[in-house]
Amino acid sequence: MAQPGNQKLPSGFVTVRDLLDGKHSVGSKVNVIGVVTDFRAPIPTRGKDWKCQIRIYDQSIEYDSSESLLLNIFWSQENMPDAGCGDVIVILAAKVQQYHSESISLCTNWTTDIHMYRASKIPEPPKEASVALRSSNRKQTSVPSEAELVFVPVLYHTIDKERLPAEAEFEVMRERSNNVKDKFRELKDVRDGSFADTVVQIVRDPYDLGDKFTLWVSDYTENQFFFHFSFTGGNAAEGQVGDPFGYTAKFSNGQQKAEWTGPFGKRSMQVTCYEPHASVIRNQGLSNGSWVCLRNMQFKVGHNGSNLEGYLREDRGAHGIKINIVPLNPTEDPESVSPQLKNAIRRRRDYEKAKKGQLKDIAEAAKAGHKRKADMGLDTEEPPKMNAEARRRAKRAKKLKPAELEKPLIPVPDLSTQVKCENENKLTSFVAEILEPVYHETTIDKEAVKLQLPFMNASYRAHVRVVNFMPSKLEDFACPKKKASDYDVLSDKSGSESDSESGPDQDMMTNFTSVKDWEWHFYLELEDAVVKDGQQKKRVWVLVDDQAAQCLTSLDASNLRLDSKNLQVLRDRLFLLWGNLEEHKSQAVRKAKAGKHNEPPEHSSDEEDAQGKKTPQVSNRPVSCCIRQYGVKVSEPDARKANAGDGKRWQRMFGLFGTRIVAA
Repeated sequence: MAQPGNQKLPSGFVTVRDLLDGKHSVGSKVNVIGVVTDFRAPIPTRGKDWKCQIRIYDQSIEYDSSESLLLNIFWSQENMPDAGCGDVIVILAAKVQQYHSESISLCTNWTTDIHMYRASKIPEPPKEASVALRSSNRKQTSVPSEAELVFVPVLYHTIDKERLPAEAEFEVMRERSNNVKDKFRELKDVRDGSFADTVVQIVRDPYDLGDKFTLWVSDYTENQFFFHFSFTGGNAAEGQVGDPFGYTAKFSNGQQKAEWTGPFGKRSMQVTCYEPHASVIRNQGLSNGSWVCLRNMQFKVGHNGSNLEGYLREDRGAHGIKINIVPLNPTEDPESVSPQLKNAIRRRRDYEKAKKGQLKDIAEAAKAGHKRKADMGLDTEEPPKMNAEARRRAKRAKKLKPAELEKPLIPVPDLSTQVKCENENKLTSFVAEILEPVYHETTIDKEAVKLQLPFMNASYRAHVRVVNFMPSKLEDFACPKKKASDYDVLSDKSGSESDSESGPDQDMMTNFTSVKDWEWHFYLELEDAVVKDGQQKKRVWVLVDDQAAQCLTSLDASNLRLDSKNLQVLRDRLFLLWGNLEEHKSQAVRKAKAGKHNEPPEHSSDEEDAQGKKTPQVSNRPVSCCIRQYGVKVSEPDARKANAGDGKRWQRMFGLFGTRIVAA
C-alpha cells in the first residue's frame, strides 16, 4: 500500500497546510483535494442563493485534529452538492478568503467546480475512481482529469481516518445543521434581552477604553428604543411634525450637538465591545464609516434606563473563542457582498437623499421667512458684533498706558466678506506657527528627551491670501474617483430593496461623466495676510479634497472638460476667493509654452520670492479660512525612517476645511 507522502498532488493543486499558513493570498483561486469530515446541510440566504459548508482535511494536516479547511458554497438549491462522511472532494478554482482573525477558508464563485467521490465506492489503488463519482445537477465547466481519478483512491486509502467521526455522529451533526435558526436582524427589529447578528456601519470614531471599546453604529433603520439624535440643538425629544429626521428639533446635550454628525433620528445605537473584539477594532483600525458584521450581539436597556444598547462579549464555542466582529469591505469584492450589506447601503443612500432634500427645504423656508420680514419692514440691520479676538484686542487697548499705545499692534487685515469660515471665535494662527514642528517630552533611561512628532491632528484658523494653486487648469480640479464608493455594489438605480441587475445596454459614457464618478482634488498655496514685526510671511500648500471643495464652492464635482456650465460657475466663484490669480497663472503658462519665461515681467509691481524668482503680484483680498494638520502613510525604503510600519513613514499634510465662498 502506498504511503501518504509518496504520492504527489496532481499538478496545479495545493495543500491545506499551505493555505492555512497563508502561502496563497486572499482573493486568489486555488485547487484542493481533501476528505470530508463535516457537512452542514444547505440553508436559504436572504438572496437568491442557498449556502452549505463542508470541512475537509488532507495529508498535510492529517495528524493535527484541531486543523481543518472550511469550504463555503453559495449556489442555487438545486445545484447544491451532497456529501457523506469520508467522501473525497476535489475543489477547482475556489476563492481564498479570510474574515479578520478567523482561519483561512474557501468560497465558491461562478467558475468553481466540485467533484465528489463516494467513500464506500472508492476502489483500492492503482484503480481509478470514476465509479465513485457522485452525480451533480450543476453544469460543470470541467471533467475529472486522469491525474485526479488516479490520486483520489491513493488519498482515501492512505490518509489517517482516526479523525473522522462515526457515521451516526456525522448524520446527527448534519441533521442539526438543518435546524439552525437565522439570527440576522435589522436594528429596527431588535428587542431588550435578545441576541442577534447584524450588519451595521460605524458612524462615529470608536472610543478606546483599554479593555473595551464603545461604538455608535447604524443600519439606517429606526427603532423606537434608540436615543433620538436631532439636528439643530435644544432639548426637544422628538422632531417636529413633517420632520422625520429631527433636523428642526433640539439636542438635550450641547456636547452632542457639537460632535454628532448623523445619522439623525432614532437610527443609531451604542455598542460596547469587550475582548477579544476590542483588539480586533484596535488592530484593524476600524473607524467612522467602516462596515462590520456583529454576530451574537446581546441587546438590553443601557445604564440610562431608556435606550437599547448592544454588548459584544467573549464567546466560547466548541472550537475555542469566536470572533464576532467581522470587518466588511463592499468595494473590495463586489461579487461577494451579502444581500444584508447591500440593503443597508441602499438604506444609507436613501437616507442621505432624504436628508439633503429636507435640509434644502429648511434653508428655503428660512430664506422665505427673512424675505417676509424684510417686506414687512421688520428685518432691521444691526451693526456687526465684534468676534472674540476683536473684543480681546479692544479690552487690551483700554488697559495700555499711553506710552504702550504708541507701540504698533498687529494690523487686522481687510478681510474679504465673500469668504466665510467656521469657528470665527477661535484665535487666528500665523502660517509660521502652523508649520512649527511639535515635540513630545519623555524620559529614556532617566534622562529627559524631546522627540519630534511626525505630525499632529490639529486644526487652525488663519488670515491668508491665496497666491497659487495646482493643477494649473481649472478643468483638472475634478478627477475620476480614485476609491470606489460603497454605493457601487448596488445594482439597482431605483432605491428599492431588490437586487435586479441593470440592463447590459446602459450608457457607459453617461456613467463616466455623472457626478457620482467624479470628485474634487486640488491644492491651494496660502500666504500670511499679515505678520508680526520682524517676521517673514510664510506659505503653506493645503489640499482641498472633495468634501472641502463642496463646502468651498457649493458645487458637486463633474467632468469639467465636458461640463462648460459648471466650469464657468467654478471660475466665477473662485474669482471671489483669489481675484485675478488665475489670469496671472494662465499668462505665465502661455509664456512658458512660448519660450518667453526668461523675459522681464510686464507688471512693475512684481516682486522676487525667496529663490530670487520674480512672481507677479495678484490682486486679491485676504480671507479667513480653516486649516487642518494630519498625517498620511507614504512609501519609505529606508528602514530607519519607516516610522509608520514596514516600508511606510508618516508625512505631514495640511488641508482646507470649513471654508465657504458666499455672495457679496
